[in-house]
Amino acid sequence: MLDSLENVILNYKKQDTTYINLRIKYVARKMFLTPADTTWTSYVNKTLDISKQLKYPKGIGISYNNLGIIHHYFKSDPLEGLNYYQKSYAIFEKDEKFKKYEVAVLTNIGLINLEQQEYDKALKSFKTLLNNPKYTSKFAAEFYIGNVYGDQKKLDSSIYYYKKALVGAEQNKSQLYMANIKTNLGLIEARAGFLEEGLITTIESLELIEHQNIESLRVSAYTNAAEVYLLNKNIEKAEYYATNSLKLNEALNSLSTKNSALGTLANVYAQKEDYKNALDTYKQHIILRDSLINADRKIEISRKEIQYEADKHKAISEVEIERQKSIKNTSIIGGSGLVLASIIGFVLYRRKQEAVSKSKEAEFNAKVSDTELKALRSQMNPHFIFNSLNSIGDYILKNDTQSASDYLSKFAKLMRLTLENSEKKEILLSEDIALLRTYMDIERKRFNNKFDYTIDVAADLDDDNILVPPMILQPFIENSIIHGLSHKDDLGFVKISFKAENNMLICSVDDNGVGRQNLNESENKKSMGMAITKSRIEIINKLKNTNGSVEIIDKTEGTRIDVSLPIQLAF
Repeated sequence: MLDSLENVILNYKKQDTTYINLRIKYVARKMFLTPADTTWTSYVNKTLDISKQLKYPKGIGISYNNLGIIHHYFKSDPLEGLNYYQKSYAIFEKDEKFKKYEVAVLTNIGLINLEQQEYDKALKSFKTLLNNPKYTSKFAAEFYIGNVYGDQKKLDSSIYYYKKALVGAEQNKSQLYMANIKTNLGLIEARAGFLEEGLITTIESLELIEHQNIESLRVSAYTNAAEVYLLNKNIEKAEYYATNSLKLNEALNSLSTKNSALGTLANVYAQKEDYKNALDTYKQHIILRDSLINADRKIEISRKEIQYEADKHKAISEVEIERQKSIKNTSIIGGSGLVLASIIGFVLYRRKQEAVSKSKEAEFNAKVSDTELKALRSQMNPHFIFNSLNSIGDYILKNDTQSASDYLSKFAKLMRLTLENSEKKEILLSEDIALLRTYMDIERKRFNNKFDYTIDVAADLDDDNILVPPMILQPFIENSIIHGLSHKDDLGFVKISFKAENNMLICSVDDNGVGRQNLNESENKKSMGMAITKSRIEIINKLKNTNGSVEIIDKTEGTRIDVSLPIQLAF
């Protein structure tokens, strides 16, 4: 059928709207079947050029959307994808007859927000789809909502929406959605502890993909299947699906899928006690994950979203200003009294516009600051993990397998605490202290108990009711250990303390190391972790209008760091 459609297009002699519609239909049916085909960009661009010549809005809008899909999915460039989606949305929102296309573009924008972990925005987009059953399948919207809750680790809600979506897909006999839903549902069921149900659902999805030859889902299905089999302790099957997912993905080049497969494969190697491959694969996973949720990219995506709204508001304002000018001209003809009224109205209107503009600018600045803060937190997490992985690598090379296994067990606990806390703006001080204790215990083991430590909380502080930014002290503690204590011949000591002073929380890291004055030039350079932490505090000050600070105090023996933060209570 696709071959016959292609022949019709090749033999069509006239470049009119029918020709455009034929090309659009062909793209819709074949593009996702051959995502690795590099000619799709030029094909869609040609459709766009002809649509512009014909001034055919449907062709222009759909072509922009297709270019967004190519950049978003095939080229792993969500920023450029969003650019095209917004152009498409600007065309379709102008006319009610294009509502179904507008809803489709809104879905794609929601998926970008989901990938960038902007869950509230994604959920808002997908719930909007539920309110437009005339233009979109209800089960599709439920599937997307299930994805959001799954990524947020709200597993019960995710399973609920996936099962609702599956009922709708089965009623509509949509084999593609049935396979896609089961692929994700199986994974979430397994993560929720329903291992047998998850495995059954996963096998059903793989069989459906095989029987229906749904190649566009095979890579993601293999990636999810690998994790499901791993959770079911079937290491061989897990390794098979993770490895084949990476091989198949070479042609598709989906970075998010590759990232998931690498993470699972690293766990497979760890289960097999192949620690060298586990470490190497996990490093690849961390580096790729950091690039996917890139600081600059998140800021630019937020900037594009806000700028788009600002431009739209500006266009509306310009139309209104022109209307006001017309009113003024008419009023001049009508009489001087009406002229005066028009001028006053126009001045008042312009003042209102200026106020709105300032409000938009303030909103934009706050948004950028908040996004930068999230980005810095996302940088801190891989920075911390990468240094810890290097520590594990050193330990594996120097010690026996059993010790390496024990060390990895402690590291897994540290990772769980780190990953749970790193995406939060604030956590309880008691939770942050628990993370620091685990980190310190691991570092003590790596350095063969070459140092000791204490963590003291002032008696008048309730660590279960005070909120702090997660991991705020970790880079300074790491510096004390690596650059201060590791060079000492005798026993080192780190004192971590928390106290209240003038409505500020003073967090101190005090060591008896060699001191900064005795470090060489390369060691004395500012670490990435310390630089990120100082930037985090600066942005917190900007957002909350506070005066947090970092002070480095050189002692006769060792160094003390005082981090001052505004006291914030949980309740």
